[in-house]
Amino acid sequence: MKSEFRSELVYKALLGCDLIQLVEPFIYYSEQLGREIIIPVGFICDLESVPLIKGSSKRGGVIHDYLCRIDSDPVVTKRVAADIYKEAQNCKDQMVIKNTADRFWKWVRRNIKTMVVRNVPWYFHKFRVMDMPR
Repeated sequence: MKSEFRSELVYKALLGCDLIQLVEPFIYYSEQLGREIIIPVGFICDLESVPLIKGSSKRGGVIHDYLCRIDSDPVVTKRVAADIYKEAQNCKDQMVIKNTADRFWKWVRRNIKTMVVRNVPWYFHKFRVMDMPR
């Protein structure tokens, strides 16, 4: 089965900060994991926080932030969380790629962002799913 978003990303912005909170469950099927990832209502995160190229994959950012929590379901390694982030970006890009140049720049962004989230040390497994980060 191919990776796919099985629900819409529905959230509200939290006043006074750059965080959002899910108001509906967010469901993604990961081909790599061979299962659904169900992110619960009330989950709080920052969508994406990779500087310079922030905001190009909100859904991938939410999935990655969830998988970085110590009690996510499933609990994964930092490398697997980064790989699923990249998988979700690829899934999104399959829906929107228009031409070869666009495909190339999305590939560059995807790989840079994945490298960053794979190597940044300070946030992985430090929060619980329903904690407010920071």
